[in-house]
Amino acid sequence: MNFQYGAALLLLAACPTLAQEAEEANKPIDEIVVAGHSVTSNAVKVAVDRELLLDTALTLKSLPGADVNQNGLVTGIAQYRGMYGDRIAVTIDSHAIVSGGPNAMDTPLSYVSPMITESIVVERGIASVSSAPESIGGHLSAKLARGQFGDDEFGISGFLGTRYSSNGNLNTSAGRLTLSNTSHRISLLSEIDNGENISTPAGDIRPSAVERNRYDASYAFAHRESHVVLFAGQLDTSDSGTPALPMDIRNIDTSLAGSHFMYALAPGLSIEGRIAFNDVEHVMDNFGLRLAPPAAMQRQNLATGKGHSFNLAGKLDFDRSSLRLGVDGIFAEHDSTITNPNNAMFLISNFSNVQRDLLGAFAEWSIDYDASGLELGVSAKQVDAYAGAVTMTGVMGSAAAVLQNTFNAANKNLDFEDFDAVAKYHYRSSDSLEWRFEAARKSRAPSYQELFLWLPMQSTGGLADGRSYVGDLGLESEKSNELNIGAFLTTDSFSISPQIFFKRVDGYIQGVVTTNAAANMMSMMMTGKPALQFSNTDADIWGVDVAWDYRLSDQISVDGVASYARGKRSDVVDNLYRLAPPNGSIGLTYTGDSWSLGTRLTAYAKQDKLSAVNDEQATSAYEIVSMNFVWNPTESMRVEAQIDNVFNSYYQDHLTGINRAGGSDIAAGTRLPGAERSINAGLIYSF
Repeated sequence: MNFQYGAALLLLAACPTLAQEAEEANKPIDEIVVAGHSVTSNAVKVAVDRELLLDTALTLKSLPGADVNQNGLVTGIAQYRGMYGDRIAVTIDSHAIVSGGPNAMDTPLSYVSPMITESIVVERGIASVSSAPESIGGHLSAKLARGQFGDDEFGISGFLGTRYSSNGNLNTSAGRLTLSNTSHRISLLSEIDNGENISTPAGDIRPSAVERNRYDASYAFAHRESHVVLFAGQLDTSDSGTPALPMDIRNIDTSLAGSHFMYALAPGLSIEGRIAFNDVEHVMDNFGLRLAPPAAMQRQNLATGKGHSFNLAGKLDFDRSSLRLGVDGIFAEHDSTITNPNNAMFLISNFSNVQRDLLGAFAEWSIDYDASGLELGVSAKQVDAYAGAVTMTGVMGSAAAVLQNTFNAANKNLDFEDFDAVAKYHYRSSDSLEWRFEAARKSRAPSYQELFLWLPMQSTGGLADGRSYVGDLGLESEKSNELNIGAFLTTDSFSISPQIFFKRVDGYIQGVVTTNAAANMMSMMMTGKPALQFSNTDADIWGVDVAWDYRLSDQISVDGVASYARGKRSDVVDNLYRLAPPNGSIGLTYTGDSWSLGTRLTAYAKQDKLSAVNDEQATSAYEIVSMNFVWNPTESMRVEAQIDNVFNSYYQDHLTGINRAGGSDIAAGTRLPGAERSINAGLIYSF
């Protein structure tokens, strides 16, 4: 099946007898259900624990406007409407996560293993100022499945489950135990994942094995409208391949803890608070899991990250409006040291005593009318960034010494002051049609990698383009002016929710060829190409995405999503790097009394709108088909079966990185192909 045929099928299915359905305009605006995901005009919610996946980030591929940059089996970086990485605000139980790895091996969504994750909610369109202090590219929130409060008497609830995938002998086991009554809830969560190398129609990807353990314990208390939650957790990832990056994960040990509360001070007046802490120790190398380079080129990196975040807000409710005032902050510390196990004299301070502290304040006013609503929000924030002196031993050449001395002599105590403003208006013109109009000015201060990467390296937060980068201490913040327009039409049997968007980003941070002679000399020796330097450029990003469903009968439904995002530099003639090509999916589901059977076609167009400065490789169009079966023989038992890539098609996902690992069946320097046909099964018992 070629892409033109698949695209025609998508378009045909996206326009089913709209004139006939428009006559049934007597149902209030509700939601669209796409592949088990609920879509409204302002949010998309995914029941993650129902997905047969290892990387929670992969659930984003089935959502309008969203996708994932995948550098390894558990290293998925969220992408939304042409932006990704630090530009996307990702929160877990409303808390920010400070990653430990300078190349985003421990992405925020790697901390929420799928079987113990209740949901991911993606704000469609522009994120509210109260959602996260920096959300220039959008906001998504993940929630762990810690169970519910119970009856007057204490009771026990939970689940035990296991899943298996034939591709890579991937095993997942998870469980939850909850003791609760109406006021108290104690929950224990655990998931253990392990698997071997993944197979593709072109051979095995080595290394792509994975070992990950996730644990969580929590206590919650609720009284009337007030509640408080305390939690502590641990993530242990070991010997997991990241073939699109220069090194693989040997271990990521993370401790997490935090609390959030809501207290009703009086009728219509409440206070909300959140505080969280995490501490990461991360070891990676380029010789333990992949084909080892010569002894002189072997590298090991010890990276640490430590951070805490907080949010404190008061909310005052009026008859038809509410006012929320608050302060928030994210404080992070990073260190990264590179050594050679065969040479005790070799040492490079990749990042030394780095700090990035954000402190902000926001105000948000929401007004509800009979058929419309308005949200106005403003926020002000300050980011202070600092790096200590770097050291280097065992590295020959004057260029490296010049870079070290220049960096150490520079002012590395930086600050950025920004503000955001958001306006959202929705209007219900009838019981079946709602319109949404949004405008914003959003900002983001540079990341610590973009500022403090002093020696040409690939520690770029997961860009995975194979180029060496250096930072720029003179960077300014990104500032985006954006518009979003959407509609939500629903009738008795048909629903559709299209949105269009446009962003003009001043100061967009992008790598450009550096004029630093010492950096270019070092980069040419290491990669044969000049170094790229993080620089402020200008960019335009625009596109459209849509979700829809059509209920043919009580048992049969058809649904789909389609997404298009286009990004270009506006200061020079070039495209933005690593954007998803136009894509969409169509699913057909039959639901019986206790079971359901579904099939889905997913199609991606070719991507030839490439970034020249990043030497980006084109990818061809492709289509893959999947099938799934779910059976509930009892209220407590769930049996799952799924076949991915039914026809064993060879394809290359444009957002999957270029292979950097030797010793693989996939040649170094070529894009990693998608997995071959996989048969998956699961069994979950709830009590």
